[in-house]
Amino acid sequence: MKEHSHKDTLDQIVDEIISELPLEEKVSLANMGEDNIEVLQSVLDLYIRSKIDPDDEEYTVIMKMLWEKLQKTHRLMIVK
Repeated sequence: MKEHSHKDTLDQIVDEIISELPLEEKVSLANMGEDNIEVLQSVLDLYIRSKIDPDDEEYTVIMKMLWEKLQKTHRLMIVK
């Protein structure tokens, strides 16, 4: 069995959260400013804590990873 690094585990958690979010939520979160990442924490707190028991630093890393992934994949862009 392949041993996963801690970063792999965090990536898996982020991917799982993204897969379970409705499209509207993904787009909404992707278009938030980085200074609003705390909003993600209040919305996803129980979900994340049910998957792992993160310390404060891990929790912040998960929120930032989630926001960054959604920025790359679900951000609204103007098309001309």
